[in-house]
Amino acid sequence: INRGGIKKVYIANRGDVASVTVDPATGLITAITMNGEAKFATWEFRPGTGSFSTAADSTDTAIGNYGMTATVALQFTKAEATKRLEIQSAINADSVVIVETNYVNKAADDGEWAQYLYLGYDNPVYVDSPVMQSGTAAADLSGFTLNLVETEYEFPHFIKTGSDGVDVPALVK
Repeated sequence: INRGGIKKVYIANRGDVASVTVDPATGLITAITMNGEAKFATWEFRPGTGSFSTAADSTDTAIGNYGMTATVALQFTKAEATKRLEIQSAINADSVVIVETNYVNKAADDGEWAQYLYLGYDNPVYVDSPVMQSGTAAADLSGFTLNLVETEYEFPHFIKTGSDGVDVPALVK
């Protein structure tokens, strides 16, 4: 079932993630271990105000070495002091991000499970183009916009969930 867009973003300091295991046969992340009691913070936003995309980058055309840039574009429609602090903290940190999409997988042997992507596997995710604005008219945005960006060697990895996968809610505050 595809409803389009993204539902939530979970963000943590890169140093808070002890290990990430990728199954070489499937390319799926099968385990995420946090350091100590560290957890991902949840960033919530209104439906239709978050998106995810990737683009290929040619890093060395002489040898055909390509990378991928992934961008999570977010809009927070309310200017709040707590959100400002969360965004400022992300600006000042190397981060990793889990993106919960609005796509739901249905597997005959495992019921329904949400689809998640992991950003920051090879390189940290950084905040790009953060804006805080008040707007002029009642219909204008009075909040924040920003992009979470990563550059990797390949597309971001999907996280295997379900009964034999990662329990993403257990990783979140």
